[in-house]
Amino acid sequence: MRHKYLTLMLLPLVLTGCNKTKELYPGNAYDTGNFETNYYLEHNNVDKLVTSEPVNYDASEKFYISNPSYGQPLEGLRFGDQLSDKDEFLEWNIDTPIEDRGSGYGPTKNLTTINDSFAYGVLSRLYDGRVRCDGYYAKSRLQINKTGFSTFFPKELIDAKYLAIALRGDVNAKAFSNNIANVDITVSLYKHNTNSDINSKYNINYINVPVPTNTGGITSLLVLYFDTIFGLNYKEYLDGIIAMSVTFSLSSINASEEDINKYGYPVDDKDNPNGPHFALMLYEVMFPDSIWR
Repeated sequence: MRHKYLTLMLLPLVLTGCNKTKELYPGNAYDTGNFETNYYLEHNNVDKLVTSEPVNYDASEKFYISNPSYGQPLEGLRFGDQLSDKDEFLEWNIDTPIEDRGSGYGPTKNLTTINDSFAYGVLSRLYDGRVRCDGYYAKSRLQINKTGFSTFFPKELIDAKYLAIALRGDVNAKAFSNNIANVDITVSLYKHNTNSDINSKYNINYINVPVPTNTGGITSLLVLYFDTIFGLNYKEYLDGIIAMSVTFSLSSINASEEDINKYGYPVDDKDNPNGPHFALMLYEVMFPDSIWR
């Protein structure tokens, strides 16, 4: 089975070559300036995995989402890091390097820093620590609709304490500025089981996640600690994770009645002829301080 999923995992690399994002996607791939052409909806053969019946976990009351101002600490989240000789919180949206680490949460906790195998292909923009849309950083995000995306990881997970996702919403109508959209998000994790052709699938469901929308690139951080979902033996669930997927649906948006009357109610399906269109903008997927094989 291990050879089977490795073959599926490597297929996109065979087709595209093993290059870093800037080499593989010159110019503005998935960042064209045209909202309708920016969607990344690939599933990279993850849907071909043979899985047992998915196990669903409700994270609705167990996640934390932080929306700090530029350069401010992540309020309420202390990760125990001490940079230099200072006892300080890791800052949000800052990427100034300090002795090969970084004063910011993104450049310190990203997957590329943990293992350079995450630095290749278009999805490396989810792993490179760029957590905010600001000029060049715009190329770091993925725009998805409700069908989402899925991918194999270049390595197999051994252990991680939590999952963190930098995200925001976007509507292709400027009138919907600085709104909060409530979205239902499902993060699915796929675990390879040794000596079995059947993989386990865990659906982690977040209901009514408040997502800042049309913010000009400012993102929030969604955090879930695995022991709150899987219990104290969470490592048994994580050891062998080979892939993940993210899907969502738009539950509501606090747009003004004037905007809705003028443009219509946002929809989360890019193929829906109605409009305007709502998309989830993913900037970073992090398993901070994780271990991979």
